Amino acid sequence: MSKFDKKIKEAAMAEHREVPQSVKKVIDDTLDSLPESSGKVHRLNYVSRIAGIAACFVLVLFVVIPNVSPAYAEALEGVPVIGKLIKLVTVRNYYYSDGNHEMNIKVPEIQDENKAGEFINKDVNSITEALVNEFYKTLGVSRNEGYGAIYLDYDAVTETPLWFTLKLSVTETAADSHSYFKFYNIDRVKGEIVDLGDLFASEDSLGIVSEEIERQMKSKMAGNPELVFWTEGTEFKTNSQLLKSGHNYYWNKEGNLVIPFDKYEVGPGYMGAPEFEIEKNVIKNILKPEYREIIG
Repeated sequence: MSKFDKKIKEAAMAEHREVPQSVKKVIDDTLDSLPESSGKVHRLNYVSRIAGIAACFVLVLFVVIPNVSPAYAEALEGVPVIGKLIKLVTVRNYYYSDGNHEMNIKVPEIQDENKAGEFINKDVNSITEALVNEFYKTLGVSRNEGYGAIYLDYDAVTETPLWFTLKLSVTETAADSHSYFKFYNIDRVKGEIVDLGDLFASEDSLGIVSEEIERQMKSKMAGNPELVFWTEGTEFKTNSQLLKSGHNYYWNKEGNLVIPFDKYEVGPGYMGAPEFEIEKNVIKNILKPEYREIIG
């Protein structure tokens, strides 16, 4: 027996681990399938062998691998799952707090076999490194005065067999609080990143979506005088300036297109970060054929 095998055996004897229900079911089903004519000795041998396999399974899954791989240990704690594969994990967490300054940055990684995931991971790393450097630069200047905080979290806002969307949420606080977002959309069939402009058959289509957003803005303001959006004639002079090809977007559960805006982007700060839902019937005829299946 090798030293490694001996170490595993000793760890298995020292650790008390409950066998998962899924493993218990396999054992029970196997035992029930054994012929009674095989005799008690044969049956006991089967029980011993299967129980040993189950113990090894539990040891490797819950004892050995987490201790060898911290990333795997964290993955077991409940990361988002697409189908049967883990697609999104936290690979780093930057944290600092001294009472006046605070940083909490979670760095996600997309585990995929295509170039889209690789590109997104590099972009996310660039963003997080810039935020961390900015925080420590500010900390060096004003360690004993003022207050400052940077937070970055993430979420998988769309997970279907056809589509995956990662959302980064950044909040920076000093004299004022500012939040902004970054959405990454992946066509899982093609394995490619899809910008907002890539969804449509014509360049003019962004103008149609912009008009719908502006219509919703005016409708909301008409219904509530406390709401203020910068529509045509104020901040935005034409509809074509409202949306660019690389603007943030995502698909919601109803298959409608959602266009989010950062704080201060289309209204004063107290309006927060508004989102506008574009109904299917508004865009179904201007989408490229390959993306019409997304909206159903």
